[in-house]
Parts: sequence; C-alpha cells; structure tokens
Amino acid sequence: MSVADSIENLITQFICEEMKLPLDDVDSEVNFGAFGMGSIAGTKLIGILEEKFSINLSPTLIFEHPTIAELSQAIDETIAATRNEFAGPEAHPNVR
Repeated sequence: MSVADSIENLITQFICEEMKLPLDDVDSEVNFGAFGMGSIAGTKLIGILEEKFSINLSPTLIFEHPTIAELSQAIDETIAATRNEFAGPEAHPNVR
C-alpha cells in the first residue's frame, strides 16, 4: 500500500467514524462539506494526519484541497518533500 493510499484510507475512516456514515456513502471525489464536515472536524482531521505522519500541516489545507483525493495527494506531496529535505546530499548525488 502506498503512502497516498494510507492517507486516503485514514481520511475515509475518519469521515465514516466522525460523521457516522457507512463506507459506501464516502466518495473520495466528493467535497468534505457534503459529508457534513465543518471546520472543527477538519481541524481534528488535520491534527490526526499530522500525528500519524509526523508532519506539520496548515489547518487551511482541508479548505484548499476539499476532497479526500485532493487532500491525500497534497499530503503525500508534503511527505515526499519533507523526506527529500531531510535525506541529505547522498539522496541527491547529482546535485551540488
């Protein structure tokens, strides 16, 4: 399972539990507002994602990327960028 898949699964699980929705009702391309998520649930979700993946995320990320698919992609890119930042020069042998 890729990191992006893990992120998407975690977000989907959160929505199902927090909004008390069956899995079949949660579509990764539907806006979070359609699930009844507001700013409090969104902030809670961002906190869970920060803890799970050991990254810092802006609380506004959920509004900038308002679907499960979009948010998952944005967080996956943030994780990849963070890994590259801390990988050191040996991870980038052609860059000096």
